[in-house]
Amino acid sequence: MSHVTTGQTHVDHGNDARIDEMQARLNAFWSTRRDNPTPTALNIRTDAELRVWMETMQQLLPPAPADVVDLGTGQGFLALVFAALGHRSRGFDLAEGMVVKAREFAAGVSNPPTFDFGDAMAPPLEPSSVDVVAHRNVMWTLLDPARAFRNWFTVLRPGGRLIALHGVHTGSLGREPEGAHQDTYTEEIRGRLLGIHRQATVEPALPFAREAGFVDIQVTRLTAIEEFERELEKETHKPAEKTWLALTASR
Repeated sequence: MSHVTTGQTHVDHGNDARIDEMQARLNAFWSTRRDNPTPTALNIRTDAELRVWMETMQQLLPPAPADVVDLGTGQGFLALVFAALGHRSRGFDLAEGMVVKAREFAAGVSNPPTFDFGDAMAPPLEPSSVDVVAHRNVMWTLLDPARAFRNWFTVLRPGGRLIALHGVHTGSLGREPEGAHQDTYTEEIRGRLLGIHRQATVEPALPFAREAGFVDIQVTRLTAIEEFERELEKETHKPAEKTWLALTASR
């Protein structure tokens, strides 16, 4: 796969006022999610869950310690996994409620990640300053995917890695947003997204990765996590088959 030179040397924060308005709407929505009485999809539920995620992520990450950032960190799931593997881990999110909750989860753990406010599309990082840019279930939320991939490329050091995870319940495949999601993710907002929400694919993201300059682009099925979650859901009597995909690439 050929390398594309972008010529970009700084993080592009954009200047689209309408995108800023829509992003503020999404931030407000996700901030309220920290008060969800059953936020199990966002938390590390058991030691066994932590172990399976550590084993899976270790295969995708460089040797520790590396400088790893989790963008759109939510309640800090991936950042906590990276920290448990011995990395210098940081998490960023634009939703204030999520950052507050992530800091609560990090309190008291060894090698705690740091959490701060920051845009997943334009992370508050210097060019060529981190070894890994990672995120989980963020790609489907991007209002400007092209700018996001360009910025991720920019903040990575040469040889750095992108790890973009996408999980979807097979029972929800193809379903339209409903309830609070429907009210927040309007038709206008959905029209700007990659179109992979509730779709078991990351194919629409691949052209943006290539155009940003990434090489060694691969899509991997995370079967160990799928199998673990399948068994866990059986134990809780809430069967929900899930597909997990990892888009990985290098600068």
